[in-house]
Amino acid sequence: MLFLGSIVTLYNHTVTVNDERGSMQPAHSRTSHSVNGIPLPLYLLVSFGGAWLIWLPLLIAEYLRFSLPVPSVVFITLGSFAPSVVALLLTWRYAGGTELRQLLARALVWRVSPIWYLLAIFGPAMVMLLAMGGHIVLGGTVPDYVPFGPRWLIVAVNIVLVFFIGGPLGEEFGWRGVVLPALEARFSPPWESLILGIIWTVWHLPLFFISASAQHSLPFWLFALLTMPLCILITWVYHGSGESLLLVMLFHAAVNTWSGVLKISPEAAGSTRPLALAVLLTWVVALLIAGGRKRFTPKRSLL
Repeated sequence: MLFLGSIVTLYNHTVTVNDERGSMQPAHSRTSHSVNGIPLPLYLLVSFGGAWLIWLPLLIAEYLRFSLPVPSVVFITLGSFAPSVVALLLTWRYAGGTELRQLLARALVWRVSPIWYLLAIFGPAMVMLLAMGGHIVLGGTVPDYVPFGPRWLIVAVNIVLVFFIGGPLGEEFGWRGVVLPALEARFSPPWESLILGIIWTVWHLPLFFISASAQHSLPFWLFALLTMPLCILITWVYHGSGESLLLVMLFHAAVNTWSGVLKISPEAAGSTRPLALAVLLTWVVALLIAGGRKRFTPKRSLL
């Protein structure tokens, strides 16, 4: 938990600096170290601890080389719900039913411009296709993409399944519902998103040692380099869509789904180059957005 200690120290130091500056934050923000009364260090500790505790039997089984009576995917899926479950429980505990309903309601914000749906669902696919194109130009093998084949017909079904059990629903009430607003109150863009990207990366760490997980075949350094620009893009979608957690979850689901359909992973592509190019392109897009947009300004402060 050394990482969590570092984050807490950095966060508390920034709180102190902002408190000294006074005018940088609204009065109610300057005196609070929490989101809706939830201490951020407590949220991180419980969400990390909850997920890692659920995944612990899989790590032990991998190390001691024995099989568990329950499929690994059950443990992986249950652990992936820790960020959202902890966010909802702590919101109810510290802020009450009204704030809990408001947090849940953000997952039902669907009346947004169609452009945000297109960006959330097809934006990741465009980046991955460009990356795969670059891989082919550099001499890589052409994937067996079959127009209108089974892989394409089930994309919509896959996105729905991934949305509910592949991470987005289980994580985003926490990452974007609780952690992002807390970091936005203390750090300037895009630093809040980059810090969240580091938190998000480290939370996934045990999965890299579990053979049944999607992360097992990924180089950790590429995954880490990908999550940070992804967080910048997700923050952009989050605020552009009026703080819609629904759009954030769709974006998250699209990234996970298209990476499998378009065979961008090293295991599917037979090379790390497609993923490396996708990481590079994601950074380019994220930096263009971070540099060319106006400052992300939350519509309301949760601190």
